[in-house]
Amino acid sequence: MDALSQAQTGIIISERVGSGGQYRTIYVNEAFEAVTGYRAEEIMGRGCGLLQGSERQQPAVEEMRRAIAEGRTCRVVVRNFRKDGRPFWNAMTLTPITNASGEITHYLGVQQDVTDAYEGMERLSRSEASLREAQSIAHVGSWEHDLHTGELRWSDETFALMGYAPRSVQPSLEAFLASVHPEDRAAVRAEIEAATGRPDGLYRIQHRVLGPDGIPRVMLEQGRVYFDTGGVPLRIAGVALDITERKEAEQELLRREAMERELRDLSVACLEPMEQNIDQVIDRALARVGRFTRSDRTYVFRRDASAKTVSNTHEWCADGIEPMIAELQEVPIEMAPCVLRQLGTGEAVVVSRVADLDDAWASERALFEMQGIRSVLLVPMFQGGRLEGFVGFDTVQEEHLWTPPEVRFLEVFAGLLMSAISRDRINVDLAAARQRETIGYLSSGVAHDLNNVLGVLDINIRYLQQKFSDDLEDPEVAQVLEEIQSALGQAKVVASGMLSLGRGGTMHPQDVPLGATIEEVVGICRPILPASIRVQVRLSSDLMVRSQAGFLQAAVLNLILNARDAMPDGGTLTVDARRVRWEGSPELRVGHIAPGEYVALRVADTGAGMSPDTLERMFEPLFSTKARSRGHGLGMYMVHEFVLGSGAGLSVDSRIGEGTEFVFFLPVAETGPSAEEGSLRRAHDSENRRARVLVVDDDPRIRDSLGRQLRVLGIQHVSAEHGSDCLRILDRDRDFDLVFSDINMPELDGHGLLRELLVKHPGLPVVLMTGQDPGLLALDGLPGPPLVLSKPLVMPHLHAALMQFGLLEAR
Repeated sequence: MDALSQAQTGIIISERVGSGGQYRTIYVNEAFEAVTGYRAEEIMGRGCGLLQGSERQQPAVEEMRRAIAEGRTCRVVVRNFRKDGRPFWNAMTLTPITNASGEITHYLGVQQDVTDAYEGMERLSRSEASLREAQSIAHVGSWEHDLHTGELRWSDETFALMGYAPRSVQPSLEAFLASVHPEDRAAVRAEIEAATGRPDGLYRIQHRVLGPDGIPRVMLEQGRVYFDTGGVPLRIAGVALDITERKEAEQELLRREAMERELRDLSVACLEPMEQNIDQVIDRALARVGRFTRSDRTYVFRRDASAKTVSNTHEWCADGIEPMIAELQEVPIEMAPCVLRQLGTGEAVVVSRVADLDDAWASERALFEMQGIRSVLLVPMFQGGRLEGFVGFDTVQEEHLWTPPEVRFLEVFAGLLMSAISRDRINVDLAAARQRETIGYLSSGVAHDLNNVLGVLDINIRYLQQKFSDDLEDPEVAQVLEEIQSALGQAKVVASGMLSLGRGGTMHPQDVPLGATIEEVVGICRPILPASIRVQVRLSSDLMVRSQAGFLQAAVLNLILNARDAMPDGGTLTVDARRVRWEGSPELRVGHIAPGEYVALRVADTGAGMSPDTLERMFEPLFSTKARSRGHGLGMYMVHEFVLGSGAGLSVDSRIGEGTEFVFFLPVAETGPSAEEGSLRRAHDSENRRARVLVVDDDPRIRDSLGRQLRVLGIQHVSAEHGSDCLRILDRDRDFDLVFSDINMPELDGHGLLRELLVKHPGLPVVLMTGQDPGLLALDGLPGPPLVLSKPLVMPHLHAALMQFGLLEAR
């Protein structure tokens, strides 16, 4: 609009009022104000009739009325009046604007003051030189055609408008028609003939000119046929006005309006709730924009996970254009360094002629020419300040000059597309979070109940081993008990991993001795590994990591079992660990860690390896390549959740027929093995003191099995079913050294019991037990954190608790 104002081209937009064909003004630009003398606020809401004064019966005014009534474009030269009453000649073009339903809602008026040209014609007899100058300034030429002799006279400006040098040819009807665009010649001939038959002799037509100078122009001609007294046409005279700039301005305005409508529709398609998946949304949007911009191909490239390549993920091609998506997968960024460097700054890559790219862009030029591209526009897609990819538009059939409005339009489109991709990613993450929450909730509940059962089995088996240790001379019985202990160990590790899935992403890392922790898992697995699998374990006893021991064991157990299944004909299983410095290589498939020192725990096999599709999906919940009767799809998901929850990283390398290698990058602990761990290892051989313990649990199997173990240690015990039962026993008998209490009980749970004991028996120590994650228990309002043991009870931990309160001595 500013450009049109500077060119003294007035713009007026009128809005339709009701159904009676009336219009009121809603917009004028500064050039309109300058030409008419009316300020915008003076003309808003009024019609254009006030410019016509008392001369409302002009033929040009009648033509405008007919055009508005018929809903068509109209171009006239009309005599108007400024606000101060001075007349001026106004070259006016009226263009209807329709809505999406095709109804006319507005009229766009483009006007130019051609008074000088008309007045120059009137002063022709006094000064032809002045007329020629005026015509040249206004780009208005005059002409006169004698219909009897065929003689045609042009002004100098008319020669220029027709593409001829002044006086370079003899003006003639043939020379005139030769300059008219071939597609418009028939219409011009018809208008000349029609004008001679009209009573008023009016001649008016708009046509294109493509003369000898090769410059395309749009011309508006208006004249009149003069008759003799008998009505015979004698001559026709008129003016030719160059309206090329005005026409281009109108087309640009209409083009911008079309772009705005297209962006509105695209925003609805990309940002409203999606009925299709994201791939369908992208494909439909690319097709729509490709047709709108008359591109031959539109496409999306995304950075691959390695960040070292880019791949063509979506493509639309016009009819007859060869698709290129199959050839453009994992393209190294070195093949397009200039493109990706410029896109990384947020600037679009605009190439109207690929052949003109200089040698600095030689790699890109070769890549474009390989695809047959003649013109290309690439627009970056950013997410969180990072270049995620780009949207491309190219032409292969002909070159295309990308205009700034087109570039801006496509930049907005790329933003809409990235918003749709981001929203889909959020929806996928939310769905995954809900799935994780459901799996965690179910796993936690199952693990809690399973831990109670495992606790009973574990304690009772240990009781049998200790009670009848002297009678177990039969090696087969000893082997059976050993196999039961191994199976129990495996079940406890699995239950620990399931329990950790219920943390909701929360984990309470501790200093974990990696060697002892992993050796325990390997020891559990050895009985279930076939003899054809050779196991290599290389673990140092001084490696300490910040992790969660149970969850780490569950993750490693799943990898060992998967390795076993990947080597049905035998092979080598390797488990080793060492301190390394990670600087970004190898690439992590799970987790985000900063460069630094880590303990690299490696689990590798020489089995069948995994396909790219399996590698891509292996961490999905419930995904499994095993038979339905063997695989539940939670093992690798548990590995994934461990890595994310513990702040670790995980790299994966797998090749078909060669095997698979998993490497955990675990945070290094600040301390070494503690003296307490040595005490725990020595606790098995500790001597008992005379002591009494009160065991509180709603499960009688837990009460009986724990009591049986205490008796083996020489400790007396009394059982209570719940917290209230415990308080009643203590009311009768205060002679207890320690209370072991479950937390989840139907009547006065362990938390409530602990509060009561702090008040009624403040000197009585309490140890709580739970089958859930101790780190997630809400034990607030207490003077200090109580000692909490996880179910199933591990004997070293039980012995350590007894030693802590002086009920068991360490050797």
